[in-house]
Amino acid sequence: RKDASPLVNGTDIKLSTKYAHFIMQQMQRCVFSDADRLGKRKDFQAGFAGLACRHCFGGYGSGRFFPSSIKTLSDTSKTLNVLYAHLLRCRKCPVEV
Repeated sequence: RKDASPLVNGTDIKLSTKYAHFIMQQMQRCVFSDADRLGKRKDFQAGFAGLACRHCFGGYGSGRFFPSSIKTLSDTSKTLNVLYAHLLRCRKCPVEV
């Protein structure tokens, strides 16, 4: 959904780097569903909170991410870098992003 409420707002920039803030602006909330049960994610509960690319969310192969712990979420190599790599490959992400 392109109209989903943003994960971050203008005042959040004081709490993070510009890079992290920008990446999170490209994401929106999503929830884990039974259709997401693949590989390491097979044990997640339906409704588990995640992040989705706001540009391709809802389409086949959309960028959906489900960090499984605070440690994973706080590790930039497992979150921000993965989200950034997705944005570079995302066919629906505008060129200006």
